[in-house]
This record gives sequence, structure tokens and C-alpha cells, in this order.
Amino acid sequence: MRQFLLTAASLMLAATTAQAGGYLTNTNQSVNFLRNPARDAVIAIDGAYSNPAGVGFMTEGWHLGFNIQSAYQTRTATSYFGSSAFALGTVNGVANSSDGVKKFKGNAKAPVIPSIDLARVGEKWFASFHFGITGGGGKCNFDDGLGSFESQVAMVPVLISALAPGAVTGYTMDTYMQGRQYYYGGQFGAGYKFTPNLNVSVGGRVVYADCNYYGYVRNIGVVTASGATMSASDFFTSQNMPHFASVVADKELNCDQTGWGFTPIISVDYKTGNWNLAARYEFKTRLRLKNRSGENTSGLDEYDDGKKIAADIPAILTLGAEYKIIESLRASMGFHYYFDKQATQHNHREEHLKSGTWEVLAGMEYDINKRWTVSAGWQSTNYGLGENSEFLSDMSFVTRSNSIGLGASFRIKEKVKLNVAYFKTFYKHYQKNMSDYDNLRSTFTNMLTPLSEQLQSAATQYAAIISSDNYTDTQKAVAAEQLAIIQGEAGALSTISSSLSGYSTAGYDQFHRTNDVFGIGIEVDF
Repeated sequence: MRQFLLTAASLMLAATTAQAGGYLTNTNQSVNFLRNPARDAVIAIDGAYSNPAGVGFMTEGWHLGFNIQSAYQTRTATSYFGSSAFALGTVNGVANSSDGVKKFKGNAKAPVIPSIDLARVGEKWFASFHFGITGGGGKCNFDDGLGSFESQVAMVPVLISALAPGAVTGYTMDTYMQGRQYYYGGQFGAGYKFTPNLNVSVGGRVVYADCNYYGYVRNIGVVTASGATMSASDFFTSQNMPHFASVVADKELNCDQTGWGFTPIISVDYKTGNWNLAARYEFKTRLRLKNRSGENTSGLDEYDDGKKIAADIPAILTLGAEYKIIESLRASMGFHYYFDKQATQHNHREEHLKSGTWEVLAGMEYDINKRWTVSAGWQSTNYGLGENSEFLSDMSFVTRSNSIGLGASFRIKEKVKLNVAYFKTFYKHYQKNMSDYDNLRSTFTNMLTPLSEQLQSAATQYAAIISSDNYTDTQKAVAAEQLAIIQGEAGALSTISSSLSGYSTAGYDQFHRTNDVFGIGIEVDF
């Protein structure tokens, strides 16, 4: 199982899109967004992120906004493959369900997600600054691992049965996976009021990615026909197959990844009558993450110490409009498109997407009186996945969703305002059907081929010793004994390969998520 820890090392992707927005992007950069996500044409301090050009229409002077959000997510992959192969397992001391359907649940939480907005508005010129976590945002724990690697352990008793039917009835293992990812973004913009109705802003965002992935698969064992449990390596040794023992050795990974990127940003805002119209374009962020691996026995060189991994952040186009129905009531709407297919990922994973992500947003805001304002909004996120998308895996999945946000603001003083909000996302279930669950056949082929080559090379060496006159009879006897073991292992390997070709590894993953975000913030005008 050279790829047991692919999940742990790939949790960067499972931790992204932690709240709202497209792939690798968090758009919920303020509490104002939580209570009405259609912020693309807003004229307020949080426009420092969502509508930099609109900042120029604020009152002259300094403006400050500070926000704290708390996000809580679950990610669940319900998995099945083969002839109820998961039913044979006992993981972390707990037996799997007898029907072979297993739920792998991850919990992600980020209790404190801070962000800050700052703007200075002059007569003609204006400037803005935003700092927040623009991607990722928390830690995700899979206490019982994921099906993508347990399935490989589940195949051990299946393949052993080809050699000795009934000798092994189950498997055991200990596992844990944890991923953490934060993309810190410092955004700045400078703008100019070309006319009383038209503002333009240019700027950019400096992105720093800080990620860690830790996980292990330990104590892989088999349950014998007598009901006894023994380590898988000991079992192979007892069957006179010592070279197979290394295949089921413990695997562990502890890898940090960091990297810098820069995102150029252009923003335009135009006011006419009761309408405010805005557009923003964020260019693609070229990002390469450098590995610092304290330990990597996963067998995957992409997580070797010092290696750089492609992880571009996609370009984004946003369009927004706000309409003042009456002085105290405003309606807003927005559209986002994320150019996901043009953002290079490791092994060009982006090529498996059917299209980029698109979102539509709408909201309303009402001033109850001079102190109180209430608002609510809706967001629909649609990923270009297609059916049975190879872009998705249990280690990295997103699904279509609808979100609602609601909240209120209270003006404490003339120039001080408090915001509170709640944001809830409702995800659609997605089922990925696979004729070969998680590419098990190719995975085992990748493992068995080098083992076959190793056995062939060793057999050639021992045969040369036996036929040579340069060795003693004792040395030749030892070589003959080892050659017999290797020939037996080669025969077993051939039997396993034939058995694998005849075993159905068809299966599916069902993906589902939950998401709840709470927020409180304060705005101050100077």
C-alpha cells in the first residue's frame, strides 16, 4: 500500500472552500457578507475586499472594519466497493458495519477567523486595505481515515484468499488523518474618481499559504480462520513470503507546505440614479507550495522534502448591482465566475473539471430606524463537476449548495456600528460511481510490478550462485533455499494478480457536507 497516505497528504484540498465561494476561495470576508452575501456592488467598508472601487463613494475620511467569524463544518463520504469488502474490517478497535457500507466523517472547525478592512477616502483619490483568510480556514480531522486508503487494506484478506481460501477472514488497522490549511491574504487598492459617477481601483493581494498534513496507518493485521489476530507482516512471514511483509508496513506522513503568491485586481464602480453597478476581476494567482517533510514513508515522492507543488488560485470575475427601492430599503444581486479549469493543480487535476464554478447571489437590507438595520441574502454555488467526476475524491470534494445569511447592524454611536450574523449552507448530495473503486487495480499493479521485478532480480542472483564454481556447497545450499522461497513468492504473486483481475472492485462514494458560520464585527468612521 504505497498510497495509503495519499489522503493525509492531500487534505489541503479537503480543507479548502471552508465557508463560501468557489474552489480554493473564501468570499465570506466580513460579517456583512454573512448577513447578505450579495456584496459585489456594496458601498461600505467591507468593499475593501468585495468592491474596492465602491470605497470611493464613501464619505471622505478614514473608515475601519474588524470582524471575527466562527465556522464549523462536517464532511462525510459514504463508501462501498467490492463484495462488501469493508465489512471485513476492524478500524481503531471498532468493527465495521456488516453490510459493507461505511461512513467516513471529518470535522473541520475554525473558532476564530479574523479580518480587517481599512480605507481612506479623499476628494478624488482613495485607497483601501483588507486582511483575511482568503482560502482554507481551519483544521479537518478524520479520526477513522478515509475509504480511499482503507480500501487498499480491505483488499489484503481478499487477495490472501486466492492463495489460501478461508485462511484469513478479516483485517485490522489503526489510522488517523489531520489537515490544516490557511491562505492569508493582504489586499490593497488605490482608486481615482474619474467622474462623480465613475470610480476605478487597481491593486492586488499578497497570499501566503501555510499548511500541515499529518496522518498514519499502523498495525495492519489480519484475522485468521481461528479468530486470532496477527500482524499482516507476521502472517506473510509465517507463509514463507518474507518479501510481502514490507508491503503492509506502517506508513506515516508529517508534511508542512508553504508558499507565496500575488493576485492583481481591477475594480470598477458606476452610480446612476438609484442604481449602483460594479465589476471586479482578480487575475490567476500562480502559487507553488514547498514541502518541508519531517517524515514521509508514504512512498509518494510528491511529498518529499523540498519538492514544490502547483496550487494556483483561479481567476475570478464578479458582477454586482444594488438598487435603492426606497430610502430605507435596498436590494442587491451578484454573479461570480471562477476560472477553475485554468488554475494549474498538481498532476493537472483541473483538467477533470467540466467547467469553472459559478455563483448567483441576492439579498435585501432594510433600515428599521436610524439605529437598527436588518438584512438577509441567498447564494447558490454551482461547480463544473459533471457526472462521476474524477476531480472529486473522498480526500477532496465539493458539491453544489445553497446558502442563506441573515443578521443585523446596530449603530452604537453616530460613527460606530456593530454587526452580527449567521450563515448556513445546504449542500446537495453527490454520488460518484466507479467501475474500479479509487483505482484499486492500478494501485495494486503499481505495488506488485516492482515486487515482481525485485523477486526476479533476486532469483537471478541466487541462480548464478548455484551455478557458479566460486561458492562453497554450503553457500550454494543457502542460495538454493532462498531461491525456493522466491520461486514460491513469485508463484503466489502470479496467483494474486490473476485473482485481482477477476475480482470486482466496483463501488461508489456519496459526498455530503454541512456548514455553519457565526460572526460579529464592528465598523468605525473617523
